[in-house]
Amino acid sequence: RGETAAIIGPNGAGKSTLLKTLIGELEALDGDSKLGAQVEIGYFAQAHDGLDHENTVVEELIRHKKYMGIAEGRKYLAPYLFTGDDVFKPVSALSGGERGRLALAILGLKGANLLMLDEPTNHLDIASKNVLKRALKQFDGTLILVSHDRDFLQDLAETVYSFREGGIKEYLG
Repeated sequence: RGETAAIIGPNGAGKSTLLKTLIGELEALDGDSKLGAQVEIGYFAQAHDGLDHENTVVEELIRHKKYMGIAEGRKYLAPYLFTGDDVFKPVSALSGGERGRLALAILGLKGANLLMLDEPTNHLDIASKNVLKRALKQFDGTLILVSHDRDFLQDLAETVYSFREGGIKEYLG
């Protein structure tokens, strides 16, 4: 509870599959897991599947938060580097990094206390990575991060699980 764990390893090792199994998107091949009664999961997928590409950035944010107006949405989006007319761009016109920032902004609205982030720095530029890292450092819940970005994981992860051929190795600190 309240810790940050990183999962690293080569492509195809099962890192994303583990997260999808934990959130119930995939059925476990063996064993089972049980979440605490008060756990609220926020899941960030690599592909940002849940975004409606017909909406503008601010419309997509507001779609996920009842009673949020455009002015409040614009203010909320600013720390995610959406300012000025950027908030009126259609989601379909966003770069991969911009879609990632929008997905993270929406995730922040959901009140999750367990965040599972699957390759959250894919397509992000350095400024966006720094915004994300600052936000995650301030998050007081539990984080599970799948990433190949060792620099990003530095100073975030308290435990690292390395998926490798023949098993999983745990590293503390």
